[in-house]
Amino acid sequence: MKKEIIRTDRAPLPAGSYSQAVKLGDTVYVAGTCPFELGGEKRVLHPDDVAAQTRAVLDYISVILKEAGSSLDHVLKVTAFLDDLDRFAEYDRVYSEYFRVDPPARSTVEIVKFPKGMCVEIECIAYIPS
Repeated sequence: MKKEIIRTDRAPLPAGSYSQAVKLGDTVYVAGTCPFELGGEKRVLHPDDVAAQTRAVLDYISVILKEAGSSLDHVLKVTAFLDDLDRFAEYDRVYSEYFRVDPPARSTVEIVKFPKGMCVEIECIAYIPS
């Protein structure tokens, strides 16, 4: 089995030595995706607005998964990083719009330091339906 690197310019490109996603067999591993503006600069979209940033990140992840042959409907596990767990309800309200039925397993972790204005980063594992 050979791994395949997934890349799309419709989601923020990596800021370091990692791939947007890696596909191995029928599994897709999506790297931590941030609410950055598309293009060369890593400007944070919707500074300090956890709901809008969650929506932007999940839209980006949707595009990455589509590029890999999957979708949000096939996500198995999500790990979310929030700047403040007191904002969890806001984050979860938007998140639940994307995963209405049979949501994936999820872990949520509070992060001490993000770029200024950034509230959320999300990574996931999904499968590719046969």
